[in-house]
Amino acid sequence: MTQAQLTFYDTSRAYYASYYLQGFDELSRNGKLQIRVAHSLPERLKPAIQDTDWEHLLFAMALFKFQQGNHEWYFCIDTHDVNSVNVANHTGGYHLPLLQGVDVYFKVNHNPDQIEYTPILKGFRKKILSVSQFFPIKPGSFLSLSRRLLLTPRLFGFRPGVNYNVPYKDYLTDAKFRLRDLKNFQSLEQILAHRTTAKDIDIFFVTSFRQNARHAAVMNHRYQVIKKLSSITSLNMATGFSSEKALPEEYAKVFYPRLNQENYLETLARAKVVIYTQGIAGCLSSKFGLAMALGVAVIGEPLGNNPDLLIANPHLKEQFSYSNPDDIVAHAVHLATNPEQARTLGALNAAMFDNQLAPRPTAEYILQALQKFQF
Repeated sequence: MTQAQLTFYDTSRAYYASYYLQGFDELSRNGKLQIRVAHSLPERLKPAIQDTDWEHLLFAMALFKFQQGNHEWYFCIDTHDVNSVNVANHTGGYHLPLLQGVDVYFKVNHNPDQIEYTPILKGFRKKILSVSQFFPIKPGSFLSLSRRLLLTPRLFGFRPGVNYNVPYKDYLTDAKFRLRDLKNFQSLEQILAHRTTAKDIDIFFVTSFRQNARHAAVMNHRYQVIKKLSSITSLNMATGFSSEKALPEEYAKVFYPRLNQENYLETLARAKVVIYTQGIAGCLSSKFGLAMALGVAVIGEPLGNNPDLLIANPHLKEQFSYSNPDDIVAHAVHLATNPEQARTLGALNAAMFDNQLAPRPTAEYILQALQKFQF
């Protein structure tokens, strides 16, 4: 049998691609899959990648080619928060030229209703597939990151954005982000090791504060949850807003010191219950994936996207069904004071992660889905 080959085109930051590359790397260890990192652009997708109206979205688009036997598939993994497409302003969400050019388009924030209600997406609905949420993982050596830091993408005819709707600035800025990805994140093994951490925090709800005006309503909703938790003195909690900048005066009293990934994971793992709120634009927050990986029980808002998660894992509905701050806090307190129930839910979350959401089963799912698209 001919060895399958996966090519990763270096159009995205490792922050967004590392989770999926970790899964493919694990599959490659049995010798049946070969992985290479390409610094040249595929001819078929060059126009899409070099489209200057859309290239600021490339930082969060992991792009691949999979070859097996006489077949090859181009596919991408869109990790953007937004699950819509903006044809006029090209902001957030779907990268339309890539959607038109690839064979299969995996979407982290997959929302079937949004696709059905958006004519330009509906026409591609058969090749838009859901894929597991990610969190950043320290990339392995197989990514040839030393070369990635030396070779600017501009040499290959495109300029990927460096952050959400932030255009490519210059080579040094791009290299800084890549070096930060290398420095700040832990390996999957280090992350999963936190499952054995003793639980001495009853409830955890530490969330980043966004200063942008379009986030004001979401921040106020989160503040209502934090304020209600702060009024409970009988439980040990880690709650508040973290921010690199000073908080607005009305939120200053709930400031929580900013945590790097290692400290964040250690604190999260110590919790009996984690409170979950949707990410901006109703997206799946990375806190969801980390809580599942650590095997922690969760109480919080509904999962706004990827509805197949709820169908395949009914225990999630018990945890992700609350929107009103009073309901969220009441159910979190109930679970925190019923440790056996919390442990049961945490164990179910960990098993779901291991069997369905972890990098390796995610990579297996992607390759199996591709092979259904025979030509």
